Amino acid sequence: MSFLLPIYVISWPAAFILLGISARTDLKDRIIPNKLVVAVAAIGLAQALVARPGLVWLSLLVAAVVLCGLGILSHYKIIGGGDTKLISAVTFLVAPDRVGQLLIEIALAGGLLSCLYLAAHYGLKSQRASRSATLEVAPPESGHARMIETERVRIAAGDSLPYAMAVLGGVGIYIAREFFQCFYAMSCSL
Repeated sequence: MSFLLPIYVISWPAAFILLGISARTDLKDRIIPNKLVVAVAAIGLAQALVARPGLVWLSLLVAAVVLCGLGILSHYKIIGGGDTKLISAVTFLVAPDRVGQLLIEIALAGGLLSCLYLAAHYGLKSQRASRSATLEVAPPESGHARMIETERVRIAAGDSLPYAMAVLGGVGIYIAREFFQCFYAMSCSL
């Protein structure tokens, strides 16, 4: 296990940074670039080849099943195509027997994100209804201010969620829980 530590020290932060970039891109443009998905999958596969070489075939099978299952949901516009690919890619980061746990954590993070967006949507809706006259406001100058204003408009319109943020949150929960367990030597799958 000691020779795996340097691999995890490099691969987990790299994957987490890529997930952060994909979350920001999804928030800003509502798209997850395929380059980021492939990079996350490559990190996960490299990690699997070193940490659990006998289970790589099972990791590929699990990722294919997740991709097909979420692909059906994507076909019916329940989840985005980029989100489907990104969730399938992050399954390579964990052992095949931990994928269900990771998916539950991503779903919980997505539920929290949905609740926040729903509350913001109704808050903006009631705020709009309570105003009798609106004031013209100068357009925001900074990139962050523009992104916040764009997101406010998307929330008010009831547009789609940037689900890469939920994927980032779910993976973050998984990593935090696993490091906590490893730190206290309860069990460690990292």
